[in-house]
Amino acid sequence: MKEIYQVTGGAYGGIYVDENFEKLLENLFGIGKVKEYRIKFPAEWLRLMNDFELKKRGRRALDRKITRITLPRNFLEMVSGPSASDLATRLSKSCNLHDVEIYNDEYLCLGPETMKSLFDPVVNGIIRHMRELLSKPAVKNVSCLFMVGGFAESVILQEAIKTAFRSRCRVLVPNSAGIAVVQGATMFGQKPTIVTSRVMATTYGFRTHTNFDPKKHDPKKKVVVEGVAKCKDIFDIVVKEDDVVEVGETKRFTRSPLYSDQKGAEFLFFTSTDRNVKYTTDSSVGPSIGTLVVDSPDTSKGKKRDIELSIFFGGTEIKATGVDETSGKAATVYLDFLTKS
Repeated sequence: MKEIYQVTGGAYGGIYVDENFEKLLENLFGIGKVKEYRIKFPAEWLRLMNDFELKKRGRRALDRKITRITLPRNFLEMVSGPSASDLATRLSKSCNLHDVEIYNDEYLCLGPETMKSLFDPVVNGIIRHMRELLSKPAVKNVSCLFMVGGFAESVILQEAIKTAFRSRCRVLVPNSAGIAVVQGATMFGQKPTIVTSRVMATTYGFRTHTNFDPKKHDPKKKVVVEGVAKCKDIFDIVVKEDDVVEVGETKRFTRSPLYSDQKGAEFLFFTSTDRNVKYTTDSSVGPSIGTLVVDSPDTSKGKKRDIELSIFFGGTEIKATGVDETSGKAATVYLDFLTKS
């Protein structure tokens, strides 16, 4: 099995629907009251959100039916005071929501429009992202879409995806989509070689110095080291974004100490969203994702000491190993394969 396009994503999970529901409660009952309730009754708050979690997977909103969320008694007493029966109706008008009410002093009833409005920003974002993704040449022949994960069990999301893409792809939702990701991870753990290659989602490299070239390098990066003009903060590229890397592949680099009396070599690793990044200080470069320090105690050869850096690409991580060829000293660090700037 080969990965044909880099991992992509965004703020598109079901948790963002939960956040929209929380914001709805805050709009209806007040931010302060809702926050106070969460602090005083954390177990009840968890039950309230779990109830919503179950209801958001249903199809009542699609069938133009009301969705009922059970409100704990402590919640109603805290947010409403002496008059609870018409509170949600009154506040919903101020929030421009016309199908929200409290029924029987127990249920928060959300009409289909309000319920779907909680999904709209997330679902629309998913569809936009998928349309952009499916426009890429690398995935032009994709004919099947699998929906997995807890959010994939939402009928509202399923119907939106099928409506948007059924003319191009077959949309499949496996049974127990919520645990499909866990099952897949378990299977991958038992047989990690099933994925033979991956497409790099970002550019990886490490910081180094090189001889300064006034035609190529920024004058601000010029430093003089033992009488030699060097360019600092060079982003030494290991692999570029969109490069295909075989699982088990190793890339090797040989570097030397910067100073004659240097007793160790430090490699700082970075990622960048720019395939042609030049410096580790460029705006496209994120924080360091790892540091490797290799001891080189024998300084008798001065700067003429080879330190070999090996970058091994595993299934889900990158292993960087440095070896001082003179002394045999070695060090290793693991880098996240999925890290993006």
